[in-house]
Amino acid sequence: MTNFIYKLYHPEIFQGHPGKEKYFEGWYFKFVSKDEQHALAIIPGIALYDASDQHVFIQVIDGVGQEVSYYKFRLSAFIADARRPSFKIGKNFFSDKLVDLDLPELKGLISFKETTPIIKSILSPGIMGWYSFMPKMQCYHAIVSMHHELSGETEGSLGSIDWQGGTGYIEKDWGTSFPKCWIWVHSNNFKTTSKASIMASVAHIPWMGRFFPGFIVVLRIAEDEYRFATYNGSKMRCSVDTKEVNLEFKRGRYHLQLKAVKGPAATLRSPISGQMTGKVNESLQAQLALKLSKDGTVIWEGYGTSAGLEVAGETAILETEKWRS
Repeated sequence: MTNFIYKLYHPEIFQGHPGKEKYFEGWYFKFVSKDEQHALAIIPGIALYDASDQHVFIQVIDGVGQEVSYYKFRLSAFIADARRPSFKIGKNFFSDKLVDLDLPELKGLISFKETTPIIKSILSPGIMGWYSFMPKMQCYHAIVSMHHELSGETEGSLGSIDWQGGTGYIEKDWGTSFPKCWIWVHSNNFKTTSKASIMASVAHIPWMGRFFPGFIVVLRIAEDEYRFATYNGSKMRCSVDTKEVNLEFKRGRYHLQLKAVKGPAATLRSPISGQMTGKVNESLQAQLALKLSKDGTVIWEGYGTSAGLEVAGETAILETEKWRS
């Protein structure tokens, strides 16, 4: 029980164990160089379907070249710390402080400075709020760092990359499958405000034999955090077309408007019942326009670049012109 409680309040650490079936767990590390000429995502994880299909993987997304690599490892290559967000996959090391990579595209160490976790509490141990306590959900989500500065250099088939002064982001997911459909947005490259970062997700959530369109949004501006979520009484509106995504959220006196303009995308693998057989298009070159208002007065505006954007599945069931909880 002690270990269960510790994991519950530390969702950033490894949650599963290799004996599970129809289970996945993956971390998402995003890297954008200072000049934004390089935008990468590295997704290490574990995929457990049955006794004949179990492996560890590292997926690399080149957001500029729109290319994806997928490297498979035996389960024995995965070694995770039981108390800290750190683990190894073969010769590759990942943590909330740095990554040390030995991949064809990227060889070298990238360090993180001033990582920025979200605000937590006893009743809200992570970004999922009180849903963190609900057992057997299809997919759980966690944010490890909304924003941090990068340093270090890498070599490899992507060339020599200087990460000094770049920006990073870390999140993770675990469960059985990704949702039936979802919209996911992230950027922490805003010219107007230092350390501004946004993560927004709207998804089809199975629940007690039914489903609801759940959403979680965190906007961090300097030291202030604004959160809009299904579990805290917020409301949303959503529309999607071929070129852009429009999201709006309200909570109390605050109103957030977000427009994401789609960019070129790469196709990566996603989990279905523990198998990495799903396909999803992700852009790391989307552009965002944000506007935060309080009592009808705009208090902050931002334009985000090198943004991550996923629009997956039949998102029409998430769309609504009316405000919806």
